[in-house]
Amino acid sequence: MKQVIFDCDCTAGIPGYPMDDALALFYLLGRPKSAKILGVCCTFGNSSADAVFSATKQILLETGQDNLPVLAGANAEEKPISDAARFIVEQVNSAPGEISVVAVGSLTNLYGAFLLVRHILFRINTNGILNYRYDLKVDFEKIKEIVLMGGYTEPLLYHGKHLDELNFSVAPKASATVLTHGRKISILTGNNTLLPSYLYKKEFFAEMSKTAAGRMIAQKLGYRFDVKQQRNGETASYCWDVVASIYLLHPELFENHICNCYITEKGMTSGWLGVTQSAPDTCLLNLPTVKDLSRYRQEMYAGWLNFPIQ
Repeated sequence: MKQVIFDCDCTAGIPGYPMDDALALFYLLGRPKSAKILGVCCTFGNSSADAVFSATKQILLETGQDNLPVLAGANAEEKPISDAARFIVEQVNSAPGEISVVAVGSLTNLYGAFLLVRHILFRINTNGILNYRYDLKVDFEKIKEIVLMGGYTEPLLYHGKHLDELNFSVAPKASATVLTHGRKISILTGNNTLLPSYLYKKEFFAEMSKTAAGRMIAQKLGYRFDVKQQRNGETASYCWDVVASIYLLHPELFENHICNCYITEKGMTSGWLGVTQSAPDTCLLNLPTVKDLSRYRQEMYAGWLNFPIQ
């Protein structure tokens, strides 16, 4: 069983706003033999961190999961050290190498944790003078794995137009820091999640009607299909974030792609991952793709249908 910190910008229940963060969390909760959620950290992205915190608390209360710790993150204009950042530090330091982090919003909480836990290493030089330096990488190495949803590697076409990236671009400094200093990072990019995240309204409601848990989820989150129909003229929506949750528990459904990526703060202002040739100033990131779409979708629905109703 994996111990998981789920970091999100959940706006489920806010009229007109996305519901995919909640579905990504509900999938993990529907797999209690494979994942134990230690806490839910809230960050800005789809909306402010304050709105995300309120929406997350409310949807967990409505679904009987209000026993889960929910931690508030910083807003975009605030310093990134927050209750959520402190929670990440405490959990990771209490169980080095055992905790996985799934982050499907901005990376501010991970960045705040990075700033918060810098270790001061002391040494005495040959003249007997005490010097110190900061070790900036040691704490990211304590995280078992980091799974993210965000970024893109080529133009992302959505209804014939390029879709702007959100998760990485809203906090470019945080994103660049996490991607360049983190370890064991897998990113489910917008390009690679476009096809598997596509949800048809008719299929969604038909599948979710099979259990009481599924019907409850569909009732609370199915509003998004009506929003998309009004905006785009089609009865379908996207569930981007659940792809990251499924990868965490079932990497065998994916094909890994270890890529050299040129990551800069400027590049992160658009979410561009900069896949390039091997070079000293690039970092290795895993950009998985779904290799068995049918099995993927079966697993996705199975997690939702088994969501534990309290």
